[in-house]
Amino acid sequence: MRLFVSLLAMLIASSAIAKGQQGALSISKARAQLISQGWLPLETFGTDANGTRWSLQGDAGAMYEAGFKEVEACSGTGLNFCSFNYTRAGKCLSLQTQGEFKAGSYEPHVIKRTNVCPARGDLAPKPNLNSK
Repeated sequence: MRLFVSLLAMLIASSAIAKGQQGALSISKARAQLISQGWLPLETFGTDANGTRWSLQGDAGAMYEAGFKEVEACSGTGLNFCSFNYTRAGKCLSLQTQGEFKAGSYEPHVIKRTNVCPARGDLAPKPNLNSK
């Protein structure tokens, strides 16, 4: 029964953040709501094999530069899905968005909310092996 109640609460919370593409919240509005509820943006440091951070590539890089330090990565193709991470009291929250980003013009909308934490290895900066 507790599992059912938890799943129902998560579904209700998800629908409050993501109402479907029509009328869905932009990442800026969802972020403002989360921060007002005590959630903190959680920066991640996942990298490609060549050491390039996911959060600095493509639309993710544009959003990172615009102040969304919690952006983890964007697919960069097709519907351009992106992932954003937050933390509060030791718990995680991840928002998935859909759509492209252009500062001041348009931004992705939230389509999904989960309580999945980023991989532990992505939570700290990777050492730069090329620096001396």
